[in-house]
Amino acid sequence: MSFLRNFFGTSSAKVVDDKQPVRALPASWYTSQAFYELERRSIFSRKWLLTTHKHRVPNGGDWVPYEVAGYQFVIYRDHQDVLTAFHKDNYLPIHLHLDRNGFIWVNLDPRNVPEVAWKDDFDGVDEQPRFVHYNFEDYVFDHTWDMEGEFNWKILADNYNECYHCRVAHPDIPTIADLNSYYVNTKDGHIQHFGAQRPEQVEKGFRIATTYFWPNASFNISPNFFFMQRFTPVSPTKSVMRYEVYRHKNATDEDFTLISDMYKRIMSEDKVLCVNTQKNLNAGVFVNGELHPEMEKGPLHFQKTVREVVTAHHQKEKAAGHEIWPVHVNIPELVSGTGATGGLYTAIDGCSKEDNVPGEVLHGSLPPVVAV
Repeated sequence: MSFLRNFFGTSSAKVVDDKQPVRALPASWYTSQAFYELERRSIFSRKWLLTTHKHRVPNGGDWVPYEVAGYQFVIYRDHQDVLTAFHKDNYLPIHLHLDRNGFIWVNLDPRNVPEVAWKDDFDGVDEQPRFVHYNFEDYVFDHTWDMEGEFNWKILADNYNECYHCRVAHPDIPTIADLNSYYVNTKDGHIQHFGAQRPEQVEKGFRIATTYFWPNASFNISPNFFFMQRFTPVSPTKSVMRYEVYRHKNATDEDFTLISDMYKRIMSEDKVLCVNTQKNLNAGVFVNGELHPEMEKGPLHFQKTVREVVTAHHQKEKAAGHEIWPVHVNIPELVSGTGATGGLYTAIDGCSKEDNVPGEVLHGSLPPVVAV
């Protein structure tokens, strides 16, 4: 692991003045295979990942395959109306959390009790006062779409969490929000975006609530639709932007299409920006720049969390003298049938016999192209 010393250096951390510009993450953190593998161990193996909504699997027997950072898993609703998640290749169980608004989170840590509790990063995030304007029971799943691009997943997150570029890059955004009022609040593992809407914008259905959930997901909620966005890394320099779109049951075709198509344009514009940013990093002439403490408050919080999480895990590995892959530990404890996770394994094993789960779900033969 000595090669990772280049990413962290040997100097002690400095006290940061939150009124002064802060150095961004080094370019190597967006290009290195070794660092990407460290992220797979420290982030995607052990943190809670916002993945979908319960309306994606509304009926008993419904299942959807997912993939993130090379980890493939399935979310399944059994015929007793119980939601479960399990690895696609061996159907060992995965921790699942259903929040009060119906959003589904997974944690790949295989221990009976995950090292990171959902509340550690997201306590209260599903109780935002602005959610009073939406009844999540009134939405239905409509469709998915995705875009693949040559960029690191963190570039997507950096871009999403600031709107410094919005006036120039996104001509649609001023029609749905007042950019002069735009700001973000950051807390724990989430970044809440705010922008006041004028009365005529609210009347058109543009009362929008946007939240980013570290590490790689977000949603935008409106009266006529909401969409979930997941930045799924494939390699250090390749990611897929995956979208699930939900429609309010009373939305007209015109109102739904208006906002759905608008967001597709905005996301496509962001892709161009991210591709160009990665090209700049790949050139090897850029080390890192400065982030504005107010205008780029969102990216600062995102990057600060990346630094803290990967550095802490790296220190654990240094002390242990070897790589630590949380997703691979404690397998005997899982299959023993004891504890909360062991019980889930037993339940899934029972589902395979009683609930007629398609064999391709349980035995890892799903076509890769359908993984979302």
